[in-house]
Amino acid sequence: MIITTRRINIDTNASADEAYVSVINITPKVHQQAAEEYITNGIVTLFLPGTTAALATIEYEEGLISDFKKIWSRLVPRDIAYKHKFLWEENNAYSHVRASLMGPSLVIPMANKRLILGQYQGVVLIEFDNRARSRQVILQFMGE
Repeated sequence: MIITTRRINIDTNASADEAYVSVINITPKVHQQAAEEYITNGIVTLFLPGTTAALATIEYEEGLISDFKKIWSRLVPRDIAYKHKFLWEENNAYSHVRASLMGPSLVIPMANKRLILGQYQGVVLIEFDNRARSRQVILQFMGE
């Protein structure tokens, strides 16, 4: 068994829409990293350090992305009182809550140096914060 670690750097923007949600398709970058790997078959674990962004799989289609963004305004509104704002004088508590609900990691199987994803399934980084960030996605490949 071989284990290797790679990184993808992504600069995000704070979303200008009312939901403060940016969905960034990182599927091509993950595929590129897998193609360059020593491992042919196995799994890749993706991990996003940080507390205001998340990783997920979704069909990266304009209508669905719009629906996905809007649901967050209803599930975790940004304009209610959060204690985090008073403790740290920041106004991004909603981004921490949203990111914790989505989660910071994914595990995806690989075969023949390709991610095994559904026909329309893509890997996305979701930025919930209200300011631009430099994000790093850590990819750990395990296999043979």
